Amino acid sequence: MILDQLAMIETAMSPCSAGNGVAKGVDRSTVRELLQFFTSRVGVHFRREEMLIAALQRILGRKQERQEQFQCFLDEHRVLEAAATAVMRTLRRKRADDRYSEVAENRGGLRTLNSELRTLIRRYRGHISCEERILFVLAEMRLNVEQKRQISRRMLQV
Repeated sequence: MILDQLAMIETAMSPCSAGNGVAKGVDRSTVRELLQFFTSRVGVHFRREEMLIAALQRILGRKQERQEQFQCFLDEHRVLEAAATAVMRTLRRKRADDRYSEVAENRGGLRTLNSELRTLIRRYRGHISCEERILFVLAEMRLNVEQKRQISRRMLQV
């Protein structure tokens, strides 16, 4: 679901055509709607992953090295949420008449927005890749069927 949201944001970031082949800019309202997921609903996903991490920490023991690895995932969740919030703030910058400032757009506002969005997308993809290679593989290898079932039940309550 997260990867789908990221792909939709990338599509919405593509220059829109005014019908005559002239690019008229990024569809800010669509990007804002899609980004809303990353400032609200993604929190449920993060809380569920945190439950999995807590279970793995209990099962794998207290070695400092492992605890730091797990803490890295949790820290990254906070960084990703903060980055999404910052991009949302950039998207919401409007003039008093509810229009986006052309001056801001001309002075690199659109470039800044695109850069922030691309950075956010890159961070999310890197984070997901790391989880798939480490966290989920570790869970699959170390948790038995009953432990997985219990964790799944708790996750569904979030």
